[in-house]
Amino acid sequence: MPVRRFPVDNRPCVPGAAVIAEKMEPGFARRTWSIPSLDDRTRCHLFLVAHGRAEFVADDGLGVELAAPLVVWLPRSARGEFHLAAGADGVAVAVAEDLVLRIVGDSPVAAHLRLLFDREVVAPPERVASQLDEIATLFGALARESRQSQVGGAAMIGLYLGLILLHLWRASGLDSGRGVRGGGATTVQRFRQLIELHYRDAMRVDQFAEMLGVSRAHLHEACLRATGRTPLALLHERLIEEARLRLDLTTLPIEAIGYGLGFRDAGYFNRFFKRLTGQSPGAYRRSAVRPSGEAPSFAAWP
Repeated sequence: MPVRRFPVDNRPCVPGAAVIAEKMEPGFARRTWSIPSLDDRTRCHLFLVAHGRAEFVADDGLGVELAAPLVVWLPRSARGEFHLAAGADGVAVAVAEDLVLRIVGDSPVAAHLRLLFDREVVAPPERVASQLDEIATLFGALARESRQSQVGGAAMIGLYLGLILLHLWRASGLDSGRGVRGGGATTVQRFRQLIELHYRDAMRVDQFAEMLGVSRAHLHEACLRATGRTPLALLHERLIEEARLRLDLTTLPIEAIGYGLGFRDAGYFNRFFKRLTGQSPGAYRRSAVRPSGEAPSFAAWP
């Protein structure tokens, strides 16, 4: 049984490419993708299965059988194998997690889309079939742009990927608790939602735990089990993500950005940012000047 690992295009992949995508043509044998491969441990994975059958088998031995048409989202934390049955077709995508975070940005549905980040999600046939042509077109366009070097290519990739994520969110039933492996409103999901509401309020982890009605130890264990990260790390990641967005997309003074994120001391904000990113906010802003073709945030959309 052939095992395929990203990058999977016949041509060499651009080193450090944010998106690696390929069309999965029908084959005579089952094909397997190892998740993650050795070189994409910071990547998330998307699969569109347009026709045929597939299966995802996690490292814990739990398997999910899948029938087309469907879309599968596997977060960075996913471990296992994705199997595409003989005769099935679709598109496979590996995308850098930081690009996903930047695309989601500060959009009105950002809190909902962030539910994808640490969950294995399946958008089932009954929710995908009516939109299959549009979704397949977006996946195909994303695969094409990822292989080509054209003016505005990064922006096109960002727009296609953003639309795919919105389709996935709509079709997955996340708002009603369906479509998520394990189901139900978990402690971690509720914690991530509280982070969205309060990440600027300089709240402590034990305050979040109290709001959730659980002990700090329970919250700590739940986050480690679901994401591999502590509650404090998840909170800090959200602060850093927002700080980067504001440094990228605004001309606000660094002190004002820190104050807006709950830091009352500019020096502490500088030390916090540098400790988590390896750069001071000023150095990050100077190095983050991007060409006009860079993928935009949804916040910049009309």
